[in-house]
Amino acid sequence: MLETRQYARGTSVTVTTPWGLFVKGKAVCPDGKVRTVRLAQTADTFFSIPASVKYRGKTVAGYATFNEDGDGRWMEFRVVNNRKNSGAFQEVK
Repeated sequence: MLETRQYARGTSVTVTTPWGLFVKGKAVCPDGKVRTVRLAQTADTFFSIPASVKYRGKTVAGYATFNEDGDGRWMEFRVVNNRKNSGAFQEVK
């Protein structure tokens, strides 16, 4: 069974129950738009989950992490430099 946890800025994380393995999520990307991200089943650290996102027909490798301020907590996708298509978000400025 799948469970979706909602966060601020229209972001979310979908996990399987009862084990809590990650499936997918919606995260704020470097260009400020919320996109669906593919998540690894388990986090590699306490702070990040390996992830990828489709952007302009390319799969961009990176990780998902949480950020927060006084208005709430949300998921962000961050690109890892020197990985697959790492310059995709920088090409359109």
